[in-house]
Amino acid sequence: MRPNQTTMKKKHLVPLALLAATLPLQAQVNISIDVQNRGPKISPTHYGIFFEDINHAADGGLYAELIRNRSFEDGPRYGQPADLQGWSSYAATPSQLKMKLIQPTKKTHLLNKAQHNALQLDIDASQQSPVCLVNEGFWGINTVQGRTYRLSFFARGTYRGTVKATLCSTDGSQLYAETPVNIVGMGKTWTKFEATLTADGNDPRAQFALVFDGKGTLQLDVVSLFPPTFRGRANGMRPDLASMLYQMHPRFMRFPGGCFVEGQESPDNAFRWERTIGPIEEREGHWNVNWGYRTTDGIGFHEYLQLAEDLGAKPLYVVNVGLWHGGLTPVDSIQPWIDEALAALEYANGPVTSKYGALRAKNGHPEPFNIEYLEIGNENNQPDPRQQSDRYYERYDKFRQAIREKYPEVKLIGNVVAWGDDDPKWESSLEVDLLDEHYYRNPSWFAEAFHKYDSYDRRGPKIYVGEYAVTNGFGDLGNMNAALGEAVYMMGMENNSDIVTMNSYAPIFVNENDAKWRPDMIRFNSHQVMGTPSYYVQMLMPQHLGTQVVKVSQTNPYADRKAAAPVTPKHCRAGFATWQTKASFMASPDFSEGGATQPDFISGEWRQDADGMLSQTSMQDQCVAVEKKIIDSDHYTLRYRARKDGGHEGFIIVFNYVDERNYCWVNFGGWVNTLHGIEQIGGGGKMQTDTRPGSVETGRWYDITIDVAGDSVKAWLDDELVFDTRLKHDTTKGIYSSATIDEPSGELIVKVVNTGDEQTTASLDLQHFAARQARVIRLVAADGMDENSLQNPTNIYPTEQQLSPEGTGKVLVDIPAYSLNIIRIKQ
Repeated sequence: MRPNQTTMKKKHLVPLALLAATLPLQAQVNISIDVQNRGPKISPTHYGIFFEDINHAADGGLYAELIRNRSFEDGPRYGQPADLQGWSSYAATPSQLKMKLIQPTKKTHLLNKAQHNALQLDIDASQQSPVCLVNEGFWGINTVQGRTYRLSFFARGTYRGTVKATLCSTDGSQLYAETPVNIVGMGKTWTKFEATLTADGNDPRAQFALVFDGKGTLQLDVVSLFPPTFRGRANGMRPDLASMLYQMHPRFMRFPGGCFVEGQESPDNAFRWERTIGPIEEREGHWNVNWGYRTTDGIGFHEYLQLAEDLGAKPLYVVNVGLWHGGLTPVDSIQPWIDEALAALEYANGPVTSKYGALRAKNGHPEPFNIEYLEIGNENNQPDPRQQSDRYYERYDKFRQAIREKYPEVKLIGNVVAWGDDDPKWESSLEVDLLDEHYYRNPSWFAEAFHKYDSYDRRGPKIYVGEYAVTNGFGDLGNMNAALGEAVYMMGMENNSDIVTMNSYAPIFVNENDAKWRPDMIRFNSHQVMGTPSYYVQMLMPQHLGTQVVKVSQTNPYADRKAAAPVTPKHCRAGFATWQTKASFMASPDFSEGGATQPDFISGEWRQDADGMLSQTSMQDQCVAVEKKIIDSDHYTLRYRARKDGGHEGFIIVFNYVDERNYCWVNFGGWVNTLHGIEQIGGGGKMQTDTRPGSVETGRWYDITIDVAGDSVKAWLDDELVFDTRLKHDTTKGIYSSATIDEPSGELIVKVVNTGDEQTTASLDLQHFAARQARVIRLVAADGMDENSLQNPTNIYPTEQQLSPEGTGKVLVDIPAYSLNIIRIKQ
């Protein structure tokens, strides 16, 4: 989650102790590499991508369709009637143009059963100025000079007159394209009409309009406008966004989610693959309730498979196991879901003589797509059944048996605990090919996980890290600190590619006009696109992967920093917080200055009554209030009372508070009221100190005691000692290195990450490898908090520099602060 950005006046407090001491870095880092000392082979599927329709990643994003609400099915929210979202009209007088949505009746038949609404226009423009039906697109239509656009729509009616299709400015003063649409033959039956428009001007926020100068009634449906697409595919992808994916060299593509697989409120809101194939007018679309908008399913099952093929990636399909957010199919009734999965495999893999293989061929792809990987469920193996989890292993086994019988070659991926656990396990004797681990953490966690997989049992299933990203301490859109933490983690996965055979960052895309989740590695609007530093890490690592690990030995310039300064500051404050929960708090009389002193309200909706009770009533994330009293010691005790009043989680006590980016808290009933936890926030990044199972009751007052003695912390909930632990120091600032050999080219590839704020030099000492040429590909920032933006998309961008080896056995390379350095050395 994004750290709170609200600022407040500082109380002249000293900052939290630095995460690393400020001793000068060694002048040189020595990295010894014996090319004959090999590690595991790199998995051929090591790096891939994970696509989910979130933040308008599909409609209004990767899917190139330019018309918003093309079938007139969109509404303000799930469960409410459709409206004319995205559409408007222009007429000199109201009587010239009347428009309304129509639904099927016994006398009125729409285009087909997939369509639930159509637009009816009653037009009388024969004696006056023309009238216009206007679509704004997805926050503007990008009109580019010389670009040709393909228009199609279905219509019927009694209208007599001409129809023109145009692209124009939002105020109508500039006309960029205009073409007549031949509507000869329009009558009582639905007919498809097509035209092309070629623009003669540029406008990223243009709009589309149909212009009428006649008279009569006209019914419209499925109005579609496409620009040129990636690889020229019909119903295809936006080229600039798809090219960003192509540059990542993905070896596989996981789709279609994510929560998008499960849906919310109803199984009809899940991804039902068979409803997403065929002509676009035969696709019903569905509500993407999880992320707050309706989807056309224009990117359907076939398009996902085609995109994977166009990217050179193996398709990895995630199936629903009969669970959705807010409901489930009982485990003894899930056969229809199993049949749906088997049918999807037949569509992708079956011969053209099979039912669904023939349908694939009819849709333009007689050759099989060959799904090799199938994930059974998405995050459905949580310990709490409220978290889309219900008897997962039984569900998995039913799917496993059916798929193994018909498609034994398909590798099956199982779910493990997806959050609240840094070491998830497969707690079943059922065979499984891979386990899907998900990690959304802070930069320090990822850097500390450099050696995470060194000790994994090689006799068990392989690991697929299906979703990971820095989601705490990433800044606004995604900073360099986040990217470098992820890079170190990726190097650790490369070193263990025999066990971690697949991994993919999440999520990929965000339309800046509807950001539901941050960070995302590719940000865009109608005409611009930029990659975050994390994107460039995800691009560079696969481009310079190699085929086998070469072991390295490195001196540690930060070794003398492990005895770091204390975490607890000498001067701080304390307070209260909530997360998606309403709660009330009472401070002990001996702590508040003069009794009920109003705290500083940092975020949320707080109020304090005459007795000093403090209540927070917002359901937002991270609502914080801090008492005014300054604690002039690193040894102190806090005593509070707290009550959960409603919501998803419990309540939080803040301590060691210096400012909105540096503090600690004890979270009672966090993680959907399943865990207690202590977390440290430093520089805006969050790090878990300790967690354990626990929950709190709604409406009950609890007595809370927090005892801080330097970096030792004890916490009581009533009379129960919940925590007796020590705060953690950040030992992740420093130099990390790894190496691989690329056998086809014979090149040695060395990766060096500097997560610290000081430049150094690395001496690559080579054995059994004679260096002839060398170059470094570098991603570097002036500061770890630096980011890219749509206004400055290349603030952090890869560069390349030639190096001169020192003889045949040594290469010297500068290692700037906050940098990823990939050195390629030729013999």
